[in-house]
Amino acid sequence: MTRLLAAFVILFAPQFAAADSPKGPAFEADVLPILNAHCLQCHGGVHQKNGLDLRTLPTVLKGGKSGAAVVPGKPDESLLWQKIAKDEMPKTDNKVLHANKKIIREWIAAGAMGAQKNPEAAVSRPARKSAEVAKLIDREINARLAAVKVPASPKAEDAEFLRRVYLDITGKPPVSERTLAFLDDADPRKREKLIDSLLDSPEFGNHFAERWVNVFRQMAVIQKEWEPQPFQMWMAEPFNDGRGWDKIVQEMLAVSGLFADHPQAAFYYYNADMQGKFEPKIVTGNVSQVFLGVQLQCAECHDHPFSDYKQSDFWGMAAFFSLTSTPNNPPNTRGVKDNLPKTPPKTGTRVVISIPQGEARNAGTKVRAKFLGGEEPTLDPTVSFRPAFANWLTSRENRQFAKASVNRLWAQFLGRGFVHPLNDFGDHNTPSHPQLLDALAEELAVSNYDIKHMIRCICQSDAYQRSSKTTSGNEGAEAESLFARMTTKVLPPEELYDALCIAMELSEIGPVADLKKKPNPKAPPPPSPRSVFVSAFRNPGEVDELTEIKLGVPHVLKLMNESVYNSGGKTVERIMATAKTPEEVIDGLFIAILARHATPAEQKRFAEFTATQSSPRAGYNRVVWILLNSTAFTLNR
Repeated sequence: MTRLLAAFVILFAPQFAAADSPKGPAFEADVLPILNAHCLQCHGGVHQKNGLDLRTLPTVLKGGKSGAAVVPGKPDESLLWQKIAKDEMPKTDNKVLHANKKIIREWIAAGAMGAQKNPEAAVSRPARKSAEVAKLIDREINARLAAVKVPASPKAEDAEFLRRVYLDITGKPPVSERTLAFLDDADPRKREKLIDSLLDSPEFGNHFAERWVNVFRQMAVIQKEWEPQPFQMWMAEPFNDGRGWDKIVQEMLAVSGLFADHPQAAFYYYNADMQGKFEPKIVTGNVSQVFLGVQLQCAECHDHPFSDYKQSDFWGMAAFFSLTSTPNNPPNTRGVKDNLPKTPPKTGTRVVISIPQGEARNAGTKVRAKFLGGEEPTLDPTVSFRPAFANWLTSRENRQFAKASVNRLWAQFLGRGFVHPLNDFGDHNTPSHPQLLDALAEELAVSNYDIKHMIRCICQSDAYQRSSKTTSGNEGAEAESLFARMTTKVLPPEELYDALCIAMELSEIGPVADLKKKPNPKAPPPPSPRSVFVSAFRNPGEVDELTEIKLGVPHVLKLMNESVYNSGGKTVERIMATAKTPEEVIDGLFIAILARHATPAEQKRFAEFTATQSSPRAGYNRVVWILLNSTAFTLNR
């Protein structure tokens, strides 16, 4: 038994321990947020009055021109405490609250400690089975819930799980036949099998590619829409084939050639300025947020105000893109290339970029290409620098890439990440479950960045399969960050449109074409009904804000008043042709639209309602309208 227990611990223990918690408050988790709110405006990356930098523990202990700011173990001898205790600092009205003063004093008295971070060594082991990782997830989540005495919601019923997993993996709800087949299936492994079948469907790659293209669109400065369909089709193929996420990112960042031959070149057009010119500083800020989860763009004009990133870190990363350009005219030259020197440079020439004029500080300073937090590589100036950067970014040694990828994937399925917001990793914003984040990042790396494997691990967990319904003791908002229940997510415009088409059994939903109007053969083809709908319902920032309801009055009125949503589509016609009673019709509509059976009370209530209408068909059309405009339809629970 002892050997069996030991084997269990070895099997399921995360290979990377999270930061060890010191006795008493820790600088990163407890003190830095207070300093961030009150002190870093004057003692951060922009201003360091009296030579004092309070962004990191080493600089706090170093102090400024007046000497050490903190004397570990001696708060009364620490200048930081003296100034804060007497409300002499900050000099604004934004004084430190008594409770926060207590934290700072306790921190100094306990030795002014920070979290002791263990080194992240490279790991070589095979990937675990998805069921094993799911158990690891649940063990970590449940341990945290038990520690804070927050109960978990029960397991979601089959219908709730079915619609959720369909939307999360394929971006579409199930059709009636698949809903009925799953609900009637008695196989105890049917959820596991459903997850596998959805990951094997082409809709999986299409959905994930579209979400990523939307992420790139969201971060774009340029307002022009840049031919997303070829880019999306290019990305969908490797997702469906199971190619590693690291390889997809490498191919996207290192691409060279014409857009017609390399659709992933569109990534660089999403990193252009307002005039359509590619900018190294734009791609640097975007890559750091999306693939590393850090706000490096805040160090573009000066040292980061609230983290220890330097301006040289930002421009050192931008140097890898210093020779990159995206020609626009004529159209057949569109693509990505590097403007390499025509004559070989001198031996030993280092790759540099000059901080442009107009930046807040240090304009004209030459900065060498440098990996973030790492070395200055030796690069060949006669070839593109971007492949070297892409290889470093996605390497196993760069654990931040795996962490940011896992965090974003977890948020897509659970509604929020371990680090929230997704692009704000740092000592000031510690993960909710650091050990679990480390363990899943390691699992992603050793699986060769297999996204399908990680989705299986997440979707097989109890944490993912919990109901969104509250239970006594987990009603508060903190239950969502602890993953005590499933977070309710809002359907983005693409998913809402597809759900409407499936619910009404229509191939597309759009304005009726004017048959009397002759088409102009020279005019560009009209936009698809789906793209028109998505444009009308698109709101800034919603790709990463899965729990934010962005529907406004115009959107609600569109769903309520347009004739197509009052027509019942082909769904009513099909169900009326086979159902024998009004109750059966109502149940069929619930299956088609909400992917669940109607309760006996709902069948009775809606059947009575339809009897009051001018005709059965008119009544059932109204039922469809009611269901389409319900939160049960527009949300993913």
